[in-house]
Amino acid sequence: MKQTLFLAGILIIVMSCRPYPREVEEVLALSGDNRNELERVLNHFRQKDMQEFEAACFLIANMQYHQSKEEIIPDAAYYDHFRKTDSLYEVVFSHLPISEMRFVRYGKYDSVIHAMSENFDRLPEVTKKTIIKSDLECIKADYLIDNIEQAFTVWRNLPQLRTMSFEDFKELILPYRTTDEYAEWYKRSELRELFAKRLMPADSLSTVGTLEWYKTYAEKCRRFNNYIKTKRNTGLFYDFLLRKAGWDCQNTANWTCDILRACGIPAVYEFTPKWTERDSRHFWCCSPDSSGILLPYTPPENNLCEDWQTNLQYASKVYRTTFGAQKNTPYFIADEDEYIPEPFLTPLLSDQTFRYHQTVTLRFPLQEEIPNKVVYLCMLTRGEPRPVGWGVVDERKKEIVFEQVPLNILFVPAYYDGDMMVRILEPFMIQAPKEHTAIARPLTVNKQNKVTELSVCEGVLYHTGIFGKKAEEISYMPITCDTTQRTTMRVYRKYPEKERLKVLYRQLEGAIFTASDHEKKRRYFDTLHTLDYVPHPYLQEVTLHNTRKYRYYHFSNLNRGRVYTAHMEFLGPRSSAHVCTPPTPLPIFSDTVGASVPGDTLYRIHGVPIQYRGATANAFDGDFTTYVNASIIGMDFKEPVQITHVRFVPRNANNMIVAGDSYLLMYYDGTQWKEHLPIVYAGKNYLDFTNVPVASLYLLRNLTNGKEELPFFYQNGKQYFLHVDTLETTGR
Repeated sequence: MKQTLFLAGILIIVMSCRPYPREVEEVLALSGDNRNELERVLNHFRQKDMQEFEAACFLIANMQYHQSKEEIIPDAAYYDHFRKTDSLYEVVFSHLPISEMRFVRYGKYDSVIHAMSENFDRLPEVTKKTIIKSDLECIKADYLIDNIEQAFTVWRNLPQLRTMSFEDFKELILPYRTTDEYAEWYKRSELRELFAKRLMPADSLSTVGTLEWYKTYAEKCRRFNNYIKTKRNTGLFYDFLLRKAGWDCQNTANWTCDILRACGIPAVYEFTPKWTERDSRHFWCCSPDSSGILLPYTPPENNLCEDWQTNLQYASKVYRTTFGAQKNTPYFIADEDEYIPEPFLTPLLSDQTFRYHQTVTLRFPLQEEIPNKVVYLCMLTRGEPRPVGWGVVDERKKEIVFEQVPLNILFVPAYYDGDMMVRILEPFMIQAPKEHTAIARPLTVNKQNKVTELSVCEGVLYHTGIFGKKAEEISYMPITCDTTQRTTMRVYRKYPEKERLKVLYRQLEGAIFTASDHEKKRRYFDTLHTLDYVPHPYLQEVTLHNTRKYRYYHFSNLNRGRVYTAHMEFLGPRSSAHVCTPPTPLPIFSDTVGASVPGDTLYRIHGVPIQYRGATANAFDGDFTTYVNASIIGMDFKEPVQITHVRFVPRNANNMIVAGDSYLLMYYDGTQWKEHLPIVYAGKNYLDFTNVPVASLYLLRNLTNGKEELPFFYQNGKQYFLHVDTLETTGR
């Protein structure tokens, strides 16, 4: 208490000498005609509460770095549509716990839902205007006062926030905007009025509870808007309540942070400039769990860490978009005429990679003069390297320093001459066991308290500042190419299996094949076979041991889970009552041995797909890239027929070697991708290449179909896909 009074006294003395803090006075001079509005905010809180005054100073001092991407002026009918959607949710679900909502039938509301959707499709386009003013010039006093007072109300009154520090409060609760959304559209008090009643019933005082209600509310509102045909994106919070086709992860993460903060849930916005296994970027939110650890989730479909295993763990470098400017960013470090690439042309970045990966600080000797102060870590997949992180050139110590370098991720160091990338070091990877015991594991800390600092000397890693001490269980792996040596290789894929698809494969274990002479009365179904293994992403065959003839055959999951299936064929002896064709050949993975084939008497029997929800006909369209997302697949053969075998492919990305397609192998020579000719035609489900230069990194391109490709290492006759598979450490 004494310390608080002392600090307050010091602040009063300082304020008596200067109306506002120096950084606030500097930005007020830039605010033009809006200065009176901002001073009204400052004077309001200086007379009311010194901590609230400090919060106002924080926001105003950083306004010069913030602006809306565009001014959005929606027709009033958009707001009416949201109100109707919310009212329908009120009628149908507000009296139910989440556990009972899945049993609600939508049929009796169909006419209302159709009418709402048709009205929405007729709405005029949203008016959007480019904004060139910073927030300093356009944010008004009433808006900012409302935001600050609402933020302090939840911080001081909600039990779960009482232990939050003021510094954390300024970034996790206080900000009136997240990135470049059209922030002035809604006051915080209005957002709270709209959403608190939906997200914060009595059983959701925790972050997890609130996010579960948020997921549920979004899901049910999307179901009400399922018939909307237009894909227009308003750029406002409406979008996450409409069909998924209208979303984008950046807009959804923006508004999720704004909505949750208004309801008293701490939230920050984080992103990766590039995935480790693909070229796109992604945006999501983070909120604290019950122990205070910030955990990521992609809203509105996920709660804390629910998409970590299948998605977010594959982020490369990760950054938080802050409200307050960060002095250690390229924005401030680089020379005035130095080119800064996206997404680093902002001071509102905080490197959070240490929370997602085990990382080290890495120092390289400065071997040649570099004209810039900032250099970059770039990542390589199928195209040109893309910058994902930065480092600093220390002329005094003659070294380049990169902080928060993730283990087991390949980087290309470079700087920019104008906007042209210039590579300065060989591509490298800091290779280590999957979890290095001396470095904090992902998602276990909020602050980086202990940093492992390593220096590279002649290709060997040493602990910085400890003479002669080599790093243990960790090595520096450069990407090299020796065109004087040649090798042969056999490959089976151009891209690794996706983790989120593996989850779907595991869900298929225990699914059943049934048959009946009744289409929909399940009590009459006979179970022919239970899938007793996790299926693989290739065409495979199941023996039913069926000796009877049935009209209907089905594939379903006992727990009503979805049977994600890309292709299915029902096989049996030739039937004169049906169209019969040869079955699709099973894959061949060996020179001499293919998959077992029952014999020439087996035919594919054609019928009429039964129309269930979830595009069930996709399982029979002959296209392995389309799939069924229903809980049951069925075929009506009109006349009973004996089906003895089934061939099927689960949902997949078709990234294996496809017989009949053409492929080009490429190798990385340390500076660029080069072609290894000739182009190879796949006769089986693998490819053999001869006379291949011995390189560290290869890339296989399907010239016939598909776009997903990922570089791979080739060691001991096996492919190791970059950033997905773990190589054995070299101990170098």
